[in-house]
Amino acid sequence: MIVIRQTTTDDIENIYMHLNLNYVEKYCETHKEEEKKNHERWYNFLINSPNYVMFTVEDLSETFLGIVKFELEEDLEGAEISLYLAEGIRGRGYSTTIVNASIEELRFKHPALKYVVAYILEENERSIICFEKSGFKFMGQIDYRGIEHLLYMKTLD
Repeated sequence: MIVIRQTTTDDIENIYMHLNLNYVEKYCETHKEEEKKNHERWYNFLINSPNYVMFTVEDLSETFLGIVKFELEEDLEGAEISLYLAEGIRGRGYSTTIVNASIEELRFKHPALKYVVAYILEENERSIICFEKSGFKFMGQIDYRGIEHLLYMKTLD
């Protein structure tokens, strides 16, 4: 069983430890403290911004499993989804459930939402499978932030 709840500032340390620390240790060896402070500032911004909705994913014993971030369009009709899972949960079949449950939570907060999009790198086969199983349809290739991505969209009833 999983629990999806609104992300709070209390979650920032878990997000850092489970999703960012390995990257920082590998690529930012000499700037660890600065990178941690940047991480804290960024997630504080996301949590408090009206343009983003973030959910923390946990199991029933409150073990951190990941986060789902939505960037809302100005008209609140669409949102972009990003899914970040802790290493221990990857490949275990939870991602489709997490995507669908987080979209339902988002729709509860924003009932006018009409669609959700995902930008996926072509080599990220697991994400492609996850989003297709979640009802997203391939819409074509698109240059997204300077990199070629596959665009997937799920329309909501």
